[in-house]
Amino acid sequence: MVRPAGVAALPGEAGLATALAGAGAVGAGIAVLVTGAAFAAIAGPWALAGVLLVAQIALAWAWTGALRASAGTMVVVAGSALACDLAVLWPLGGDNAHGFGAHGYDDNGIGTVAGVVGVSLGVTVLYQLARRLRGGATPAPGVSAVGVPAEGVPAAGTTGMAAAGAVAADRAQRAADRVSGDMTAALGGVGIAAFLTGFLVLRAEAGAEHPADEMVIAGLLGAGAAVLVGRLVTALLAATFARGAGTALGAVPDPDVVPQPDDVPDSDAVPGLGRARVCAVVGAVSAAAAGTAAGVIFGEFTGLGVATATVLAAAGGVAAACVASAGFGGALTAPRLGPAAGMLLDVLLPLALAAPVVYLLGRQLPG
Repeated sequence: MVRPAGVAALPGEAGLATALAGAGAVGAGIAVLVTGAAFAAIAGPWALAGVLLVAQIALAWAWTGALRASAGTMVVVAGSALACDLAVLWPLGGDNAHGFGAHGYDDNGIGTVAGVVGVSLGVTVLYQLARRLRGGATPAPGVSAVGVPAEGVPAAGTTGMAAAGAVAADRAQRAADRVSGDMTAALGGVGIAAFLTGFLVLRAEAGAEHPADEMVIAGLLGAGAAVLVGRLVTALLAATFARGAGTALGAVPDPDVVPQPDDVPDSDAVPGLGRARVCAVVGAVSAAAAGTAAGVIFGEFTGLGVATATVLAAAGGVAAACVASAGFGGALTAPRLGPAAGMLLDVLLPLALAAPVVYLLGRQLPG
């Protein structure tokens, strides 16, 4: 391809390199995590819990940082994830006297995690309430909470006190807004981090019709393949569309046409929005298909069976595909965290959404 003099890259070339680099980083991360979790699932529930806890702490850091929450909120989310894992493994592994799973339930063990999440949400609300009360600003002497001079204050000081009251009220409002944002981040983070525990519950529980470690691996492979293929297909499509639209980038707008501020463009009339929809849909379908194919291959070489492995991997792949092709991590990441947080979210959010679906099917599939 002949490049015009003075042009570093044609439209779409730089975008393709950047998109492929991002997809490659996410793919490497998901490959490492899925491989480590798969071997840990074979080793036992405690080994799997260790791998998942590392992922949950990383998710807590990236999630709360992306939403600009406080460090204390990150600790609450990570602590809740740890409590969920320990609740599943209590009392320290092995079957109990009744022949049930480690936590004493023969079925619906996810209820153990739900109980911990409920307590964690209560702790989150109390923590944020304490922060709101501690962070509230005290009005200046002689000024009410709304910035109005109190009775008996000399008239000469009215203006200064009113200004001081306005500053105090503004400071209190900003503090309240920060606490509200923290609570939103904490409530969502506690639930999402707990989703990953679904893999651990499936591995630790007794009474399933199929080998627990192989079911976990099938779900992990399906979700991992979906993330790999979904991000790659989406990146290639986006770069291809960008290159095809490159000729329109140099168009000069008509100087006689004055845009009106009240005009809202129709989404169908904006080419970029239509291309984004196509990328997301094709990427999601490709991701789901890749997850299903991973299950077929895994079932061929294990005793789990093609049908069971395909169902579990397809379930994990479809759930992961809902997030993988969209690339929410890059959109959520705050600039102060850098690209690492976005990559972690792109790796961990699809797996988190896949975990409870894989658990549900794994507990219900007949032998």
